[in-house]
Amino acid sequence: MVLRVIDLTLKGGIKVELKDRVVIVTGSAKGLGKAIAEKCFAEGAKVALWDVAEDGVKALAKELDKTGRKAKAFGVDITDEKSVNDAMAKTVKAFKRVDVLVNNAGISQHKKIEDMTLEIFERVMKVNVTGTFLCCKAAVPVMKAQKFGKIVNIASLGARTGRPGVGINYAASKSAVIGITQTLARELGPDGIYVNAICPGPILTEQTKQYPPEVFASWNVGRAILKDGLPEDVADSVVFLASDRSAWITGVTLDVNGGILIRG
Repeated sequence: MVLRVIDLTLKGGIKVELKDRVVIVTGSAKGLGKAIAEKCFAEGAKVALWDVAEDGVKALAKELDKTGRKAKAFGVDITDEKSVNDAMAKTVKAFKRVDVLVNNAGISQHKKIEDMTLEIFERVMKVNVTGTFLCCKAAVPVMKAQKFGKIVNIASLGARTGRPGVGINYAASKSAVIGITQTLARELGPDGIYVNAICPGPILTEQTKQYPPEVFASWNVGRAILKDGLPEDVADSVVFLASDRSAWITGVTLDVNGGILIRG
């Protein structure tokens, strides 16, 4: 029997799960993406902060690492193939490799079907689905050359069930993200590349805090755990899937929702 040894470096007495691992986090200027980037950095990763809001990721990079060596910001439009490919080339030039890609960037424009225009439907699909595809496509050759990589796609509880506040465009896009995850996991497994997804439930972010408390509460009906979901809860799950602790896990969709989906 061979035991796999996980090499963890202690940082202030705390185990560091992602020591020197290079992690790209898309949509990291604010909200969930920012929390994921902060958590990965705290766990020893070098982070490439990708966002169309370049000023936001520049500010975060400076906040995380004033030396500029372990946190770098890149303005990226994930719906534009050239923008994604340029950012990937710059990331590899800066860090020499890419170990983890976190496809977090996404948008939601909820409308009832009779009020939803084709333009609104396609915009959400383009960011959430095409953007995920383009980022994966750019990362895979780098990871194949390394014979290792981890891709973590942020899906949504909206892909699991038609709960209040989820438009069909958003639900369809996040369902597609789960399909991308499962297909790529099988396709890329022989190359040492792991692909998993996370489906967060309602999370308290700058965006969700803008809704009346009763609206947020309606999204959480049926939750088993009473505490509200926080960005850090999702970030911790990302760290797990990005670390060596998930060395035999691929193609899964991890539900992080306080038990909303428990049946019965």
